[in-house]
Amino acid sequence: MKKAWLVTHPETKLDHEGRIHGHLDPPLSYSGQIKARQIAKGLKGKGITKIHSSPRKRAFETAQHISKATGAPVEVHADLEPWKLGSMSGAKTASIKPLLDFFSSRPDRVVPGGEAKNDVLKRYAKFMKQVKPGEAIVGHSQHSLAHDYIKKGGDAARVPMVEGHAGEVKEIAL
Repeated sequence: MKKAWLVTHPETKLDHEGRIHGHLDPPLSYSGQIKARQIAKGLKGKGITKIHSSPRKRAFETAQHISKATGAPVEVHADLEPWKLGSMSGAKTASIKPLLDFFSSRPDRVVPGGEAKNDVLKRYAKFMKQVKPGEAIVGHSQHSLAHDYIKKGGDAARVPMVEGHAGEVKEIAL
């Protein structure tokens, strides 16, 4: 089986506060750093040949830990940026959930000051076409949540984009 690994960055201070990241660029929290080292240790010996990372600090720090453990080089890709949510970035997730649901259920509608959900999905789908077996992708929970849609298609309005799991590692078939 041709496989790769999809890794979501571990926790940041914003996660602890229940806030949405969007395009804010916080580093990993102390517990996030510990989790990143645990993820790296778990991926050591898996034959990882390259690590693709989002340019956001939280993902790049995670990718660096994996690189240190595996010896694989890190490449940064703008296509792995998270959903641009405009002024919703940094807000309490619970307080803006209805607004997030509104834009998520209307994937072609552009978030004011941000981008449409379909734009994120198209960037991610384009990027995934270049991933080769043995590589790791370090990004954001929305990439993990959207992975099945990218592989199989379906209704973009039904793709969850928030409330994923920080520090998740998925082995994916290519």
